Amino acid sequence: MPPSSRNNDRDAEPSSDRSLVEIANVSKIYVLKRETVYALRDVQLQVFRGEYLSIMGPSGSGKSTLFNIIGALDRPSKGQVRIGTLDLTNLTSRQLAYVRSNYIGYVFQAYNLIPSLSALRNVALPRLFTGASQEQADAAAADRLKQLGLGHRLEHRPGELSGGQQQRVAIARALVNDPTIILADEPTANLDLKTGAEVIEILKGLSVDQGVTIITATHDHKMLANSDRVVWISDGRIAKVQNREELHIEEGKISVAGGDIVA
Repeated sequence: MPPSSRNNDRDAEPSSDRSLVEIANVSKIYVLKRETVYALRDVQLQVFRGEYLSIMGPSGSGKSTLFNIIGALDRPSKGQVRIGTLDLTNLTSRQLAYVRSNYIGYVFQAYNLIPSLSALRNVALPRLFTGASQEQADAAAADRLKQLGLGHRLEHRPGELSGGQQQRVAIARALVNDPTIILADEPTANLDLKTGAEVIEILKGLSVDQGVTIITATHDHKMLANSDRVVWISDGRIAKVQNREELHIEEGKISVAGGDIVA
């Protein structure tokens, strides 16, 4: 069962000010062959409504774990995660699935499109999972694809589309259920510079024009340049959170207060 009915008041709307996601004292602990591994340690973070937030960190830093916990794909070992009024740590697996389906859209680095389905039917799938009819799902999918400039590609399968077009299909799929949050995992990693810049502009436009909260894990300096804030994570802890104006981004290097970070 869903956490509660999804009416006009939308359960995942922020409960105070602009704060939409609240992470309080979150740790993620794994026990591997009698060794205790802390993927996250007492993380605290707020994400604001309509914000474009980028998460940066090297491999093994806890970046992916934090990303998955925000997206209700994993549970913390300790602490609390809220999206609006919903306390994710108290929800059942079925309720978490409802949250993922109705409030969060996912954009993956590898697109994860179904090769045998058209662009239209790939985008329609999440809508079907909410109980919509095929006709309703197709109509919503067509609207999103047209919004992203793919109205002439509705019946094309992924193999008939360029990498940039496939990523646009993936973004349309993330948007089809009108999510409050979009989680994008390295969305420009497999794209050329021009196409990557176009995808970044699409995500930024969703944040600015539609108030969608964008949370991305990335190493793309162009994406950082469009972010409202950047979260730096290291050894399972948040090292610093900086506003965009505090960064000076150059080719191969990001200058921040206290030193340079080389990509």
